[in-house]
Amino acid sequence: MIEGWNVVATLRDPAQWSGAPSERLLVQALDVRDEASVAAAVTAATTRFGRLDVVVNNAGMGLFSVFETTPQAVIEELFDTNVFGPMRLVRAALPVFRGQGGGRIVNVTSSSAVLPTPLQAAYGASKGALHNFSEAVGYELAGQNVRIAVVEPGFVPTTGFFAQTSKRFEGIEAPPAYLPFIQQQMAAFQVEPPAGYLGTEDDVAAAVFAASTDDTGLTRFRVGGDTADAARARHLPDADFDAWRTTFFSPTVAQRSGK
Repeated sequence: MIEGWNVVATLRDPAQWSGAPSERLLVQALDVRDEASVAAAVTAATTRFGRLDVVVNNAGMGLFSVFETTPQAVIEELFDTNVFGPMRLVRAALPVFRGQGGGRIVNVTSSSAVLPTPLQAAYGASKGALHNFSEAVGYELAGQNVRIAVVEPGFVPTTGFFAQTSKRFEGIEAPPAYLPFIQQQMAAFQVEPPAGYLGTEDDVAAAVFAASTDDTGLTRFRVGGDTADAARARHLPDADFDAWRTTFFSPTVAQRSGK
């Protein structure tokens, strides 16, 4: 394992794991939407390796949709995966951390948590909730030697996020009044950005590792030029920010945010 760490790799169906076996690796079933599954995974990790140093909340569900016609059940599933799931895992890990004298949590959010994005209203709201939760709970835990950091990826094309969320989007019918806007926004995702502007999965993995080992107190670890641009824009005066985001979400822009 990297840097000699023990790793608990979790997924809903362990049979889908295709990596090489290792004595330092435990492949464990985990569905963050299921309280019992979360508790079982934490118990399995501590039983196998004796302690739990870092928890990485990377499970997530994407969604492109017009909010007006997005079924409430879909939104609730989104929040159950993106917000309540990480909350369950954090709650389960904290007694372990306290018992061993500390630990670290890394929550993977999104640049959509910082920059509200059209057709991602529900998704951005879920990631924004996770982001705010992370910072607030971080204050509560600071005196217990438990740190929480967030990794903010921008749009990472090679992960298949766009294809997966687009497929879900196709099942949510939008009123005709939205169609011109939807066509403009979807076309913008097809524009090729400058080389090196967007992050890769390796960049995200490196940011997660940095957040797991950082001792400077940094809370946010951003990935991708689009995320950096969004963060800088958020510090502009209100009128300048409004002008920037109007340009950013025009149909000809080459950058888009999203996990």
